[in-house]
Amino acid sequence: MAELIKSTVKCYKKKTKKTVGGEKKTYEYNQYQVPLKKSDNLVCEEEVFIIPQNYFEGLIEAEVESQLEDLEQHKEILVGYKKELADLEWKHNELSRSYKSLVSKNAQTNKKIRLVEEKNTNLERENRKFKNQLQQLMKDYKDLKEKIKGKDDSELKKDVDILKQIRSRFSSSRDGEKDE
Repeated sequence: MAELIKSTVKCYKKKTKKTVGGEKKTYEYNQYQVPLKKSDNLVCEEEVFIIPQNYFEGLIEAEVESQLEDLEQHKEILVGYKKELADLEWKHNELSRSYKSLVSKNAQTNKKIRLVEEKNTNLERENRKFKNQLQQLMKDYKDLKEKIKGKDDSELKKDVDILKQIRSRFSSSRDGEKDE
């Protein structure tokens, strides 16, 4: 804001004498003067404006009222922003909880998937093992069948007993797997 210069208006009556129509008349009128100081730093022929104090106070009051109205509007806007911030914080908290829940569920699902994959791998390994055992038993069975063709009944009975033992051993190992 510009620097204000304060001064007081000086008034005095000025009298002038004039001759009008051969008669001397004295006229009196008010003369006004606004004294300025050297410290006001005014330049010669610089234009200045003089505002009466009561009008100046009115201007200041109007400006203050305008600023107060702006302040009230800003307060209302601030209240709106605070409400919006509270809503956003609530939404953020809800999303954070939801995110944490989803991360937890994802971790649990991944763990279950790993366990199922491990179980699947173990079952495939056991399946290969049993296939190999079955192939070996089939080979043994074929070999026995070949031997049986050339043997008598006593030897045949002995071989059938061996075959029964092999089958029981195979079925007992399969029953043990089912229990697991």
